[in-house]
Amino acid sequence: MARILLSTDHVHRPRRRWFPPTADEEKEHGAVVGLVAQLYDAVLDKCAQCQQELLAHVAGDPSTAGVLVGWACLITSENYGELPWILLEGAERADAPFQPSAAFCSIAAEYDHCGLGPAGLYAFCGALSDDERLQAAETALEIVVGLDDFGLDFMFR
Repeated sequence: MARILLSTDHVHRPRRRWFPPTADEEKEHGAVVGLVAQLYDAVLDKCAQCQQELLAHVAGDPSTAGVLVGWACLITSENYGELPWILLEGAERADAPFQPSAAFCSIAAEYDHCGLGPAGLYAFCGALSDDERLQAAETALEIVVGLDDFGLDFMFR
């Protein structure tokens, strides 16, 4: 598995609940192989420095952002049976602990309503700005880790 070289002097050990996308899937869609798994491990280890560096790579690469957001949508759909309304509309009270980004909600709505296949998802991510992809990636990671930490109650605490 390829890894993005970081300016840090440490390695994050996998302790994952969810299996990240496979290298074959990432290669097939032109994503940076192993970046989603590497980022997931950094988030689980609460390493802000690595998260920041890796998220910058994701924001600049529509294919990798598409892999990450698609993975979060898949995990969420499998856990709830569908994408919850909060991810499609983003309508939640202002003091709610989980606030999905507008960018993530727009991708999730397309994923849900249009049944976007991988090619459509990556094309949709390609039309977003780097900042929008960053926001979508941050929400995707928050979902994946939140479901791991809190289970199905995560989005509705």
